[in-house]
Amino acid sequence: AVVRLSPVVILESGSLETREEYLSHHLSADMAFAASVERTPESLLVTILGDVAWVVSSSRTIGMVRDRPIDSRGAELMVLSREGGEWRIHAIHWSSRSAI
Repeated sequence: AVVRLSPVVILESGSLETREEYLSHHLSADMAFAASVERTPESLLVTILGDVAWVVSSSRTIGMVRDRPIDSRGAELMVLSREGGEWRIHAIHWSSRSAI
């Protein structure tokens, strides 16, 4: 097992990325994708235990990206902690599947 000491880890497409790795190459593609589709939230559950919280959500995404139709369902998990009165994200996990 690999142990990374990082303030946040992003889990997507079967890989782990630090904040810096995500910002350097994945963020711009994700922003372009988000601008091309319509995302409709379906559920949201927030659980807070002291200074730790997790947020579980699901959504449906429909649109066209580079002439390719998109119709998918997605799920997201975020893990946060309260530090100095502010909530900080420590982990994000995204997954999606075809809605068809």
